[in-house]
Amino acid sequence: MEQQYTILVVDDDNGLQELVRVRLEQEGYRVLQTISGIEAISLIRQQRPDLVILDIMLPDLDGLTVCQQVREFASTPILMLTAKAAARDIITGLDQGADDYLTKPFNYDELLARIRTLLRRVPSVNRPITVGNGLITINPRQREVRVRGTIIDLTPTEYQLLMVLAEQAGAVVTHEQLLRAVWGNEPNRDNDYLKVYIWHLRRKIELDPRQPQLLLTEWGVGYRLLP
Repeated sequence: MEQQYTILVVDDDNGLQELVRVRLEQEGYRVLQTISGIEAISLIRQQRPDLVILDIMLPDLDGLTVCQQVREFASTPILMLTAKAAARDIITGLDQGADDYLTKPFNYDELLARIRTLLRRVPSVNRPITVGNGLITINPRQREVRVRGTIIDLTPTEYQLLMVLAEQAGAVVTHEQLLRAVWGNEPNRDNDYLKVYIWHLRRKIELDPRQPQLLLTEWGVGYRLLP
């Protein structure tokens, strides 16, 4: 495999998770694991896996809720595992943003085939991203950001904020979406708190942060990064 893809496996069945890990590593994939929906959201924010295998039944947040929240800040391909084969459950999962589903028990060769198909169909989320009229380049695998050809130093929070905006470049990202995507459900996070980080980010990417040309304010709604 020319590129080592990273796959996050989210399932509270330890035996199944271990079997999936072994098969994936045999195929050359790097594997992250958790049994927690809450931790899965955090790992997706921080590690940016190329694909997520997500069980619906989890001990804290259910997989449908995880999928819905992830779609607010990332386009990572999601393959849902479910013991529920009813059409309404499958439709619900797809409506929440899942890219494919597989019912339990499943054949491991079929799982690998579904993974290969998704990775071919959806470009890797770790590919370099160019936004801001071509002036900003983000390399997620190295967590390197260049603005006008120069590497800039971002804090982890500034980097996550930029990544959320970059993955939806050209679209307005609301205050609520940004707050949840970067800080989750932490208390005492509001629009004024967000403005401070937007200002710090603009100081690093704009020629004049007081007259931004790349990261624009949509008054009363949110922010938009030029594609």
